[in-house]
Amino acid sequence: MAAREVDQRLRGMLEPLQQQDPDISQIVTYSKFVVAYFLQQDGQSPGWRKANIEGPVYLVRRKTVPLYQIIVKNQFSTSDLIDNLHPEWELDCQKNYIFYKIEDPSKQIRGLWFHNDAERVKIENMLEQTMEEIRNKGMDVQPPTKQVAAQPPRLGESAANGDTQSADGVLVTKEGVRSALHAMADDDAFLETIMQKLKLKSGA
Repeated sequence: MAAREVDQRLRGMLEPLQQQDPDISQIVTYSKFVVAYFLQQDGQSPGWRKANIEGPVYLVRRKTVPLYQIIVKNQFSTSDLIDNLHPEWELDCQKNYIFYKIEDPSKQIRGLWFHNDAERVKIENMLEQTMEEIRNKGMDVQPPTKQVAAQPPRLGESAANGDTQSADGVLVTKEGVRSALHAMADDDAFLETIMQKLKLKSGA
């Protein structure tokens, strides 16, 4: 196949992906059809289960972190399989299968079945090269978590949670007020004083 035809085909596949995620800049490699599996490790009958995700698989590069993703476009529904490549991934490849364990231990191990083993080898090689690139270059693979240092509210200014700083510089919190009110409600002398004032007001 001529290089121009390959480029046109890749552009044709890239556009639908970019409609879903405009940050995707390139299809690194792809295969026309895979079946996704998840490893069920709990319960009475552990083993591989179909994920009800079948369709083309893409290894894509993005303009922003995460820089690389594996995407299986599900032909059954809009529930695609999208995994962000991470240096802690573990790959295990066998004939017709690519298995990978992602960095999140709470997520199930994935398996991709390829009808054509040559396609599996092509994807495996590019995956390994990309993983090597990520590990060697120390690339950022996850979006940075924006952390803002908590600043105490200024005098008379309410914080996001409703806390306020008093004139003497003491931070007044909702929890502090709640505890103080509970303490006063349990104080018989305080309650007697309030009752007396209420009686005086009603008498007036």
